[in-house]
Amino acid sequence: PEGINKHTLKVEQTARWFHIGEAPSSASTIIIALHGYGQHPAYMLGSLKPLERPGLSIVAPEGLSRFYIKGTDGRVGASWMTRDERLSDIEDHISYLNHWWDSLDAKPDARIIVLGFSQGVATGSRWLASGFQANSVILHSGTIPPEWDELPEFSSKIENWISIRGLDDSIYTETAHELAATKFKSWSLNFVSLHVEGGHKMRSDHIEPHL
Repeated sequence: PEGINKHTLKVEQTARWFHIGEAPSSASTIIIALHGYGQHPAYMLGSLKPLERPGLSIVAPEGLSRFYIKGTDGRVGASWMTRDERLSDIEDHISYLNHWWDSLDAKPDARIIVLGFSQGVATGSRWLASGFQANSVILHSGTIPPEWDELPEFSSKIENWISIRGLDDSIYTETAHELAATKFKSWSLNFVSLHVEGGHKMRSDHIEPHL
């Protein structure tokens, strides 16, 4: 509003994360699962439990903004960002994810898979564009960052990119899915665009073939 002066300051915040399977510090493969808007990372991990196996750790950091999914009570979910203060939210989350990742003390030779779902696709994509080193990337039911007009400076360690859309997804459109495929192919990256049965939901059987 007119006549209002905005100010910002950096603060410390307590974040939380969850995991299933092996401890990330001893795992040979780590899946970093980035949740969608309004999701609780623990519930998301519950849907991925069929993937558990020796040597695998599935870790899920939580977005820094929690809220009630409906009304003012009940189940709580989290968000990575909104359009308000968008650029500072992006900067804060990349800084947060880097700090969180360093705290895990992962083995240097661990295989790293970044798995983003819905809003977590853009968050994971921006993290990777900032230089985070992963071996494989799975983008499930979410749009890539709209500011990507040119090829970001991804780590050369990334071997392949997989984009997945449910055939009945009413949130992540086929147009957005095709746009991502067009961009990645124009950048000559090892990219595969896939369709699966179902709507806007991530299932373990969607992920299993790509581990």
